[in-house]
Amino acid sequence: MKIFLTSALFCFCSIAIAQDVSFLNSISKTDRDRARTASDKIVSLTTLSYRFYKAVEESSDSTYTIIYAPAGVSDADLESKEDWDKCFYVDFKFDGLTENQGLKFHTIRGKYLDVFPAWKKYFKEKAHLEYTITDPSSREVADVQKRFHFVLEEGPNPKIPIWSIVNKS
Repeated sequence: MKIFLTSALFCFCSIAIAQDVSFLNSISKTDRDRARTASDKIVSLTTLSYRFYKAVEESSDSTYTIIYAPAGVSDADLESKEDWDKCFYVDFKFDGLTENQGLKFHTIRGKYLDVFPAWKKYFKEKAHLEYTITDPSSREVADVQKRFHFVLEEGPNPKIPIWSIVNKS
């Protein structure tokens, strides 16, 4: 009976750690189309209204970044690089060296109030908006069995309050 209860508790804790394991699995190994679909789901949770701006492939650091701009910011303003800190980013890393390489989720970047809903829905179900911002111990979720390790990090520049959910797996 002890073994059963211990197993049940461990299983429950694993489920409580990462609320949407199927979503995390889907972004762990994906392609450009599914990365865009997953990014659209993530950005739909934000407090601001964002629109798809563009996807950028950077070979120097093997990243594929999907950029969303605030609905009220024009492409001209973005091209002049005046409002890049107002954008929302979902980064993927290329997984492999072949031409048909897959993508693996790497980072979500944006304002805290826009990043937090994704943290709560997909990574840490019991996260609390105010408590998470003040308590660094509530900003990490890891599951050794499923090989997940995600961290909610505050950006280094207090003048540009960018937060990130980073895949440390």
